[in-house]
Amino acid sequence: MALMGYAGFATHRHQAFSAVWWRWLAFTGLSLGLAISTKWIGAFVVTLVGLCTIEELAILYSDRKTSALTQIKHWIARVVCLICIPLLVYLISFQIHFALLRSRGTGDYKMPSQFQSLQRNNVVSRQPHDVAIGSQITIRSHMPGFGLIYANETNRFPDNANELVAAGMPGKQANNWWEIVSGAATNGNDTPSVRFITDGDILLLRHVSTKRYLRTGNAKPHNQGWDRRVVAAGNITAPSAWDFWRVRIVDDVSPRPSGQLYAVTTRLQLINKLSGCLLTATPAQLPKWGRDMSELICSQKNTSMAEGTLWNVEQVRDKRFKNANYQKLVKRQWLRDTVWINREMARSNNRLVPDPDRYKVIESSAWSWPFLIYPMRMGAWKDDSIKYYEIGNPILWWASAICCLFIYPAQIAYMLVCHRRKCSSWKPAEIRQFWDVTKLLWGGWFTHYIPFFFFGRVLYIHHFATALYFALLLLAYEIQCAMRWYMPTRSAWPVAIVIIAIAGYVFYLFSPLTFGWDRPIKELAYLQWLPTWNLVTDPHLVL
Repeated sequence: MALMGYAGFATHRHQAFSAVWWRWLAFTGLSLGLAISTKWIGAFVVTLVGLCTIEELAILYSDRKTSALTQIKHWIARVVCLICIPLLVYLISFQIHFALLRSRGTGDYKMPSQFQSLQRNNVVSRQPHDVAIGSQITIRSHMPGFGLIYANETNRFPDNANELVAAGMPGKQANNWWEIVSGAATNGNDTPSVRFITDGDILLLRHVSTKRYLRTGNAKPHNQGWDRRVVAAGNITAPSAWDFWRVRIVDDVSPRPSGQLYAVTTRLQLINKLSGCLLTATPAQLPKWGRDMSELICSQKNTSMAEGTLWNVEQVRDKRFKNANYQKLVKRQWLRDTVWINREMARSNNRLVPDPDRYKVIESSAWSWPFLIYPMRMGAWKDDSIKYYEIGNPILWWASAICCLFIYPAQIAYMLVCHRRKCSSWKPAEIRQFWDVTKLLWGGWFTHYIPFFFFGRVLYIHHFATALYFALLLLAYEIQCAMRWYMPTRSAWPVAIVIIAIAGYVFYLFSPLTFGWDRPIKELAYLQWLPTWNLVTDPHLVL
């Protein structure tokens, strides 16, 4: 849609600011917004249209007949239609997403506590709002991806086996729970009165499962060598001076009286009483001995208001309090939630890092895609299972690769040399038309392929599918141009029929792998055209 929209807009470039010009420009912006809202790979087509727009504006700038006012109008039109409209569509798509998904789901634990409290049947929405000494709580960081503070008996620091790792772990688990213990009376909470927590109160956080206290000390963190390590240590009867934390209430979004700690709605900071350091979440991951959790530290920058220093109580267990109606306490902040979920998506995407010491049959590198060196198996490969092989039409795949990598660049270089030497046999209108079409098609292939060389995440051959789409369109256009320029009409048609017949036959030949093959794969062994294909046996698999 975006490609069609921009092509339609370019066709009417000489009718600037007409109704049809505006329609195509707005349609292009709408299509760009839909493309990037569907998948982030849509940013590549945004880049393509952006480069073409820069070329257009540069041509306008070099045209002395165009007034400054007209150029400003062109800039404003493109900013509105190609930046504001796609951004608005992208934001609206998340608004629709949040409006439709009102009930709890498998991934809602990655979202802020306030978001979860507004979901139907979510545990965060069915709990008390009050928090007091003796309550059991889970503590969430305001840094996306960190999750809840977690500890267990298994994960320990290698230089001190008595210290349990306290770190960030996404998801709700039994080892996320901490009990609030009064800093004034550490031997139990038998007082009959309910003591709420206010700004400046001193408390201890005792891990419910291990009975250890959240503690800092003089030891350095694993990743940040200039701050303090945070651990779960000690025992229920002998807390350390390092275990006491002072509560700093930052703000609260509920209509209830301020200055008191509430679940979900109160943002707070925890300052170690002895050292004055600030409990801080970090994006740095611990090694395998730390279960790849996000490291928790105590930072000496105790005046910071960075998101890693901000916390809130996500869940609370306390039979003394009734469940609250969070619909009356929390308001939807869709812009905050949109930014949060985008950061979570980026983080999840960046965590898909390939393991260089492990071979995976479905992974491949970007350099191998144009020539279909490593097609991908889809599903199980047993004799009685339905087998799909991500291979398509090899003839068209290879022909389009040759066209994009060799023929078209050589063609452009030859045209530039001829133009410079003024010996070109093409008319200016022919060159302009050829460039207007091929810059979109080859540019689409380039912008949808080359960026994958700089990706650190795992890659699969279907990441090349969009680039292949542009490559096939370029191949078809190049064939059309070759027939129009170099062949008489009578010869062109037979050649076209032969090309279509070859493409159709190869498609038919490989169709069992495209539409599914439920018989032994050995029956299709004749389709293994390259030794690198793992159609029948996998030559790269070490048994």
